[in-house]
Amino acid sequence: MMAAVAAAQAGAEVTLLEKNDAPGRKLALTGKGRCNLANACAVPEVIKNVPGNGVFLHGALRRFSPDDLMSFFTGLGVALKVERGRRVFPVSDDAHEIVSALKKRLKALGVKVCYETAAQGLIIEEGRVAGARAGGEIFTADAVIVATGGLSYP
Repeated sequence: MMAAVAAAQAGAEVTLLEKNDAPGRKLALTGKGRCNLANACAVPEVIKNVPGNGVFLHGALRRFSPDDLMSFFTGLGVALKVERGRRVFPVSDDAHEIVSALKKRLKALGVKVCYETAAQGLIIEEGRVAGARAGGEIFTADAVIVATGGLSYP
């Protein structure tokens, strides 16, 4: 949802293919339903605390830091707080507030959301991605963002 918001804010016409009947279902479960968004610390500390070797995250976190994430959500009207261990949560302690803010922004930006529509493959033309296949339909696109989610929620 954040990628769709960012693309739409950059002027792209965006279609979000959502496998579930509602977006953000897994997000609404995070942090025991409170949504631990980030840790309020500098990028080197984030990387140091990633199990294994977190160095691969360096470039991504330099481009979009925990501070950027917090600014993104406060910009959507979500008040945040920092708790023990510098964990960041919505003041409401309700992950649904995060999902609701994202859905509201998607709607305001005119993002088309296709529910119960799982992407089944990419369309490749002349060596570049030109869209996606989903539910027997072809969605053409100048660019495609693939966000698969995790396997912890089937």
